[in-house]
Parts: sequence; structure tokens; C-alpha cells
Amino acid sequence: MAKKESKDTEKKLTKEEATAAAKKDMFLDVAPYLIIIFFIVIIRMFIATPVTVNGNSMYLTLEDGDYMLLYKLVKTTRGIKRDDIVVIETENGRLIKRVIGIPGDVLTYKTEIIEDEEVVTLYRNGKAVKEDYISQAAVNLTCKEGWEICNTEIKIGEKEYFVLGDNRGNSKDSRMIGTVRFEEILGTTEIVFFPFDRIGKKN
Repeated sequence: MAKKESKDTEKKLTKEEATAAAKKDMFLDVAPYLIIIFFIVIIRMFIATPVTVNGNSMYLTLEDGDYMLLYKLVKTTRGIKRDDIVVIETENGRLIKRVIGIPGDVLTYKTEIIEDEEVVTLYRNGKAVKEDYISQAAVNLTCKEGWEICNTEIKIGEKEYFVLGDNRGNSKDSRMIGTVRFEEILGTTEIVFFPFDRIGKKN
């Protein structure tokens, strides 16, 4: 009788060990995928995430439908700089714009007559700034509606940023909505990864 009980115990242990081994194998099979999912979630939450360009307010730099990488950490690691392209969270959705002025900057767009032509020029802290990322024709459209920033100096407040679209004739930006707060900026973006014929750095 004792021998029979010993054999039953051995069989039971063998089944338990087999079940444990099967569970271990299953975990080892699934573990790499769980790790990948974990890192994807962490990356999307804190480091980088895809963002889509909606509309033509940044044309010609960016095009409607461009898929870009939004870098979230940049905001806290190096801060938001002039000329950065940033993604802003608003109550009406996300906006992608270019930073023209940072806290403490004094800005104005002056309308001047140069060689019998009306030319608009950005003055930042008293110095003329060449906006190389867009054409002069685009810059000239900055003041087509006689915005407050045109021919009048404005000072950017603490933790505030003045942003404009590169397509100055068709952009909802700080001329209409005012400066944006640091908390409203999700991060910076400059790399298009889709469509494939648009891949590359755009800033």
C-alpha cells in the first residue's frame, strides 16, 4: 500500500511540474511581446509619439497629411527655442506652428517701403530678423489684416510663446488666439516619416 501511495505522489508531482513548465514556457514566449508593448507605451507617453498635420497653415514647410514625430522630452530637457516647430494642445484640437517669440522677447513686424515695394520685416528685440524658413512673399502676408503685432511692439510674458504658421495668409495662430502657455505646448516636431516621398527633416 505504501508503495502505491508513493507512486501516486510521484505521478502527481510529475503532472504539477509539467503544468508549471508549460506555464513557464508560455510566459517566456509572451514575455518579449509584453516588454515591447511596455516600452512602446513608455515611449509614446513620455518620449515621442506620431502626430498628423491637419490643414495647410504650415505650407510650404509641412503639408496636410504629413505624419511626424512629436518629441515630448525636448520641452523639459532643452526647452522651447525660437524657430522651433511645436505642437500645441487647444480646446479645439492640436495646432502645429512655429515659435517666433519666447518669454521676454519684444516683437514687431514693421511695414517698410524698399525699392518701391511694401516689405514686412520681423524685428525681435530691436534687431531685424530674416525668416529664412519661408519666402518674403509669405512674410509680407503676416500683416495683411493689420494685426496688433504689425508696426506695434508687443512683449512676450513669462512662460508664454508667440507662434505663427508658415503659411501666413492662411493660419490661425497667435495673431488671433494670442500667445500660448508653456503648459499648452506638447513638444517639438521636425521629422516627417510618411508619406515616404516626404521623409526627412523639415525645420
